[in-house]
Amino acid sequence: MYALEYKQLYIPREALTKNRCFQGYRWKQYAVCEEREPLEQIKATKKRPEEWRVVPLGDSV
Repeated sequence: MYALEYKQLYIPREALTKNRCFQGYRWKQYAVCEEREPLEQIKATKKRPEEWRVVPLGDSV
């Protein structure tokens, strides 16, 4: 199984970051499928395909 994920901006809300200038990214799951090809087609239709990725899930590695 494969998952289609997109990159989402993440700004931590912790007191340790003082002025909160650290900006990171998290990967959020968008879709899951048995085959990789349909997810690659969805990724290709997006405006910014570099911010999307297809990753294998634990049982398909």
